[in-house]
Amino acid sequence: MAAVLIAAIMEAEPGALQPIVIESPIPTLTPTRESHPMQSQIPNQILEPILKEAAALANISREQLVIVRAERALWNDGSLGCAQPGNMYTQAQVNGYWVIIKARGQTYDFRADSRGSFILCPAGQGRPPSQPITK
Repeated sequence: MAAVLIAAIMEAEPGALQPIVIESPIPTLTPTRESHPMQSQIPNQILEPILKEAAALANISREQLVIVRAERALWNDGSLGCAQPGNMYTQAQVNGYWVIIKARGQTYDFRADSRGSFILCPAGQGRPPSQPITK
């Protein structure tokens, strides 16, 4: 399957680079750094369950999903940037991942911690991470 890759690096503040965002259909579940540099930021054991969940929610195959964002992130607290009213969260920064997937006209905003536990953040309720992790 041929794919068009679109990458953008923009400066938010002098010297501060925004993460690379690549929009591409998912041709395989074993991405390589050369073919899909964005996906390589997320270990397959963390990305695969998120893709499986997104495919189930959209009722399509994983190959039809489009990853809009997949990057390591530093979340401000245990809510992973998606606090729900009435819940209590760890008040310490949490290393994790931010994955945004489009399927059938819907956008799915997933947030994960470094162990792979993830949540689907409802549309309009999420905050971006305190900072992306580029290494």
